Amino acid sequence: MAGGARTIGRVLEMIRGEFPDISVSKLRYLEAEGLISPDRQQPSGYRRFSERDVERLLYVLRAQRDRYLPLKVIREELEAIDRGEEPIPAPEPVEQVPAEADPPAKKRRTSNAKLLTRRQLLLESELGEASFIHLERLRIITTRPGTQLYGREAVAIAAAAKRLSHYGMDLRQLKVLQQAAVAEAALVEQVLEPYRRRNGAPSDIVADVYRVVLQAHAALLHGQING
Repeated sequence: MAGGARTIGRVLEMIRGEFPDISVSKLRYLEAEGLISPDRQQPSGYRRFSERDVERLLYVLRAQRDRYLPLKVIREELEAIDRGEEPIPAPEPVEQVPAEADPPAKKRRTSNAKLLTRRQLLLESELGEASFIHLERLRIITTRPGTQLYGREAVAIAAAAKRLSHYGMDLRQLKVLQQAAVAEAALVEQVLEPYRRRNGAPSDIVADVYRVVLQAHAALLHGQING
């Protein structure tokens, strides 16, 4: 192939050692989302991936796997790279639940635009349909209230479930992690309650409290494993 261009099958073979569950449908999905742009101007109509295309694909897959970044943030980082800038990875802002019980339709539409359909979630996480249904039955993954859509956290949970299952963890055991998260969320709400009673907790304080709790959780877990 001219210029070292590779077929989609060859690319899958190259990266399967690092991403054993990668599929043609996942690559096509990333292309449809504008994250990768292989050459399709061949007489055969088949995709051809250059070395740069493969590097870009690996950047996307590693950002999803290692940092659980949504595609929007990954796209922004890639655009920065294309401009010759150094992307600065930043944690996703913590979404605050609206105070009103029935937010205006416009706000709901804006919020829903950040959510995913079932198909999008399965494609991004690469979790099997049967495992996904099991997680839903366990109420470990749920749709956002009042919608049939899923938040970004559902993608991270599904991807984690898939990876942990490779190490022999039963999906039901994720309930342990869910229970820990419930307890930690209650702790965070307790810390933020004085702010909410006054003028409401500023978004930077909410984000910082969540970030510190997550750091403490990671450190405590590390201590339990290596102590």
